[in-house]
Amino acid sequence: MATWHETLAARLLLRLGGGTLLSAAWFVGSRLYSSVHAHPPRAATPAELGLCALLLLLLVTGNALLFVGAGLWQQVAVPGRWSAGLIEPRLFELFRQEEPAPLQHMK
Repeated sequence: MATWHETLAARLLLRLGGGTLLSAAWFVGSRLYSSVHAHPPRAATPAELGLCALLLLLLVTGNALLFVGAGLWQQVAVPGRWSAGLIEPRLFELFRQEEPAPLQHMK
């Protein structure tokens, strides 16, 4: 049985959702552009900063869904050193019994 993201309908809807998000980003970007250029130069308002954050979120999410689509949910192999099943913790040599080598001075 295929997982939900491997079906044709899910792949198409994810790509379509990415295109929709990019269309929404175009609308937000045009609204932001008109609000910024309608007044003389001044400090950004909180509403304009919020629109900038929303624009960034829409662009990143829309591009990820449009170009990668269902590949965002593919499982990838994780190397053993990054896995959570670490058998024993690494021991650091904090308390060494050896004497450090004497420093040699330059003459």
